[in-house]
Amino acid sequence: MIAESFPSPDAPALSVTEALTARIETEIDRAGGWLAFESFMRMALYEPGLGYYSAGAAKIGAGGDFTTAPEQGDWLAAALAPFLAAQFEQLGATRLLELGAGTGQLALNLLEQLAARGNTQVDYSILEPSADLRERQQARLAPSWPGVRWLDRLPLPGFAGIVLANEVADALPVMRFVRTADAVLPLGIVRGRGGLAMAPGAADSRLSAAVAAIEAELGQSLPEGFRSEVCLQLEPWLAAVLQPIATGGLLLIDYGLTRRDYYRAERRDGTLICHYRQRAHADALLWPGLQDISAWVDFSAAAAAGRAAGCTLAGFTTQAQFLIESIAGDPALAARQPTPREASALKTLILPGEMGERFKLLWLTRGLGETRLPGRDFRSWL
Repeated sequence: MIAESFPSPDAPALSVTEALTARIETEIDRAGGWLAFESFMRMALYEPGLGYYSAGAAKIGAGGDFTTAPEQGDWLAAALAPFLAAQFEQLGATRLLELGAGTGQLALNLLEQLAARGNTQVDYSILEPSADLRERQQARLAPSWPGVRWLDRLPLPGFAGIVLANEVADALPVMRFVRTADAVLPLGIVRGRGGLAMAPGAADSRLSAAVAAIEAELGQSLPEGFRSEVCLQLEPWLAAVLQPIATGGLLLIDYGLTRRDYYRAERRDGTLICHYRQRAHADALLWPGLQDISAWVDFSAAAAAGRAAGCTLAGFTTQAQFLIESIAGDPALAARQPTPREASALKTLILPGEMGERFKLLWLTRGLGETRLPGRDFRSWL
C-alpha cells in the first residue's frame, strides 16, 4: 500500500483526517450511498476547518507537500516582470491581482523585480480563499510591501489591470469518469470494507454531454475502460474571473495539456495527481485533508471558455519557451551570473522532464491593443 511507504501523520493530523472522513461518510449517506468525486474533492480540499487548504499544516515548499515554480527562486518573476511592465505601459495603470498566491513568494519576487525596473507603485492585491495561506502571505509581504491588499471577492466590473493565476486552475474540483462500451459513468466515493472506496455511479447528463463533446472534437470515442477527468467548473470559474476585466487580461500558468493530449488513448487513467510530503501518487482517498489533490488543466477548454467570455486568445506557450525567450531578450537577465543553486533551479523550470513542458501559459485579453506573450506561439495546438 502507498500509505505504508509514506511518513505517518502525527496524532493532530490524524484527528483532522478522521474528522473529515466522518464528515465525508455522512455526505455519502445523505447522497444515498454514493458521492460524486467532484463533491469529495471539494470537501477534501476546502471543507471549512478540515480541508487541505482550510487547515493549518505547511503545504508548499521544502517543508510541505509540494514545490511550486516560485519556490525555485525568482526566475519566473524575473521573466514575468518585463512582460507585465509592458502591459502596464499600454494600460496606463499598474494594477495586478493575483489569485491564490500560495506562500506569497511569487508576489514578493514580482514586486522586487518590478521595482527594479522602475515600477515601484504597483497596486498589488491578492484574492486568497485559504485563511491559513492568507496569514502566511501577510507575514511574508507586510515587512517590505505593506501596501499589498487582500480581497474577499473579485473586483467590481471596470477593472483595468492584469489578473495572474499561477497554479490555481489545477485545484478546481473535477468529475472523474470511466468510458464503458455503451455509456460514460461518473466515478464517486462509497463506503468500503476498509474505508472509503471508488465506484461508478449512474450516468450523469452533464458529464455525458461534456464527454460526448470531447469525443466529437477528437473524432472518435474514448476506449472502453478509459478513465479520466473533466472539469465542469472551469468555464464558469473563468467567466467569473474574466467578467470584471474591462481592459487588461488574465495570465493563466499551470501544468496541463491540450485536449488531444489530455484524452490520448495511452493516458488511460487520466491526470489526477496527489502530493504528500514531497511524494507524488494517485491515491486520492489517502488521508483526506492531509494531501493535495489536483488534475492537469485542459488548456483547450480554458481557451474556449475565454473566447466564450468575450476575450481574445492572445498567447499560449510552454513555460520553457516563455523563460528562454524572456531571459535571452532581456540584457539584465541574459547577463545574470547564477549561483550553482540558481542554475539548478532554472534547469528545473526549463527542462522538458521537469516543469518546462508540463507547465503552460495562456494569455487572455480584453480591450488591449497588440500584445505578445514571449515564447513560441502554440495557439494552433488549442
